Amino acid sequence: MTATTPARGWQSIESLGQTAIRLLRGVLEELDFLAVVLMSSGSMSRGEWPFLVRHAWQQIYFTAVRQAVLLAVVGLILGVLTAFPLIVFRIEDPHLLGRITNIMMYHQFSPILATLFVAGLSGAAITAELGELRANQAIDHLAAMGVNPYSFFVLPRLIGMVLSLPILVLWLNVGVTIGAAAMLNLYQQVPLTVFFRVCLAGLSRGSLALTGAMVVMQAIHVILVQTSSAFRVGAYVDIPRTLPGAFARSFVGCLVIALLFSLVRYG
Repeated sequence: MTATTPARGWQSIESLGQTAIRLLRGVLEELDFLAVVLMSSGSMSRGEWPFLVRHAWQQIYFTAVRQAVLLAVVGLILGVLTAFPLIVFRIEDPHLLGRITNIMMYHQFSPILATLFVAGLSGAAITAELGELRANQAIDHLAAMGVNPYSFFVLPRLIGMVLSLPILVLWLNVGVTIGAAAMLNLYQQVPLTVFFRVCLAGLSRGSLALTGAMVVMQAIHVILVQTSSAFRVGAYVDIPRTLPGAFARSFVGCLVIALLFSLVRYG
């Protein structure tokens, strides 16, 4: 018994060390992939820029414009659900209500929920699309013709996602504010204009800049994970196997990013 206890302890330490090494290796691989994508933009000719703009806009339309109503409705429901505990505990001070909404929703749950939708909808579609192109060797054929696959496939999606995710977070926050304001006005007679004014007053430039940086990093992470996973597909049968892992890695990474930014904000 006494001999096996230290051995188990060392095995636990070794497994933790191996996990940390794998996480570090994953971060380094992701940064290396990002560097390759950014450097590919320097090799683009002037004639390729209209293609980049057009495909980036297509990504914005698919991710942010088409999902605007869905995210607004989800935000309304989330705002109603957020208001119920405040009503149960009879919190009636508008300034405190606005502060709680700012901390809980604007800077925490709304970005996380938006990344969940992005990783599950747009991210999965990107992985499936690029994985199919990888499986039928279309990406290899374009590379043999002199087309850079990183600037052709990854860069437009990266730009589109970086611009789309803040829009989705905005839609969610608008829905959350309206839903919470309606419930608080109905049950606690908190004036709508007062609640809106208090919520807007709590948004400082520093907090908005920090949340914006967090959302941009989450968007970059989602695209890098989804596209790099697609580029590793070897056959058609690998596509359905790749999708769950890519979704899990992208979403868990976004949670870690939110945690790190929360430590910076409140720590």
